[in-house]
Amino acid sequence: MGAPVTILMSVRNGEPYVEEAVRSLLIQTYGDFTFLILDNASTDRTRAVIRGFRDSRIQLVELERDLGQTGALNHGLALSDTPYIARMDADDIALPSRLERQMQFLIGHPEVALLGTWFEGIDPEGRVIGRHSPPAEHTEILKAMLFENPFAHASTVFNRQVALAFGGYDPSFRCAQDYALWWRIALAHRVANLPEFLVQVRSHGGQASHTFKREVPGELLRIVRSALRASNLPEEVRRLARSARGYADLKYAAGISEVGHRLRGLVWMVRSIAQAPSLVGQREAVTQMARVLRTWPGFGAMRGARRAPSP
Repeated sequence: MGAPVTILMSVRNGEPYVEEAVRSLLIQTYGDFTFLILDNASTDRTRAVIRGFRDSRIQLVELERDLGQTGALNHGLALSDTPYIARMDADDIALPSRLERQMQFLIGHPEVALLGTWFEGIDPEGRVIGRHSPPAEHTEILKAMLFENPFAHASTVFNRQVALAFGGYDPSFRCAQDYALWWRIALAHRVANLPEFLVQVRSHGGQASHTFKREVPGELLRIVRSALRASNLPEEVRRLARSARGYADLKYAAGISEVGHRLRGLVWMVRSIAQAPSLVGQREAVTQMARVLRTWPGFGAMRGARRAPSP
């Protein structure tokens, strides 16, 4: 026995990939769904592509102005009336059994308010470029969330009433709205990741993380700092606070360095290492440090000189 679910997609100028994304949902082995697509005032052929599908499960809402992804998703939440919301992005691909496997899990575990899956990364042409297996269990997910977002947005299914109780997606976030909402849900309810590769997440230059590159560093830092202040953060998760705070500052340093604030980024990098010296030996932290240093003239040349063979 299943439960009805609304697949929620927001799209703006998604013509290159939206047909493949929509088709991947229409061939799902789980059929009890409504596919709510909010077109965010696209100026390309996105609407025509979606209208070309003759499937009664599709409900296309044509917005007259661009509400941004956060605004469009909140509008979609308000229009939905099913117990569960399944997210999908217009450039990603759902494997045929995605909804069936997730809904089976959620029906059997009603205490879980948010469920993601493992996922593959693909390039603009759809070639697999990586496989990602974030933690599956609640506490381990919380630990991971202090450092990264362990949920691919397009892999998630969540309890609609729970999300609405937290006000939906926070409109003050233009890009990391999902990460912020996941934290609010995870601090009050059980969350999980299904350890199966059920979604393919595409990387390309038109993504919000590229479009809002200047906003992303500050949004991510704000989310982690807020989580660390939460009174209901489990003690075993709170033990990671020093490293998490330092790593969040380090990622912020890398992000602002890459959009032109090199000196400020260097100061933030030094500060992060000072408050969490153990970061120096961690691969992920070294990667962030390299992002900061690469923005300084001559750093690449110095690295090349170190690698050059002796005469």
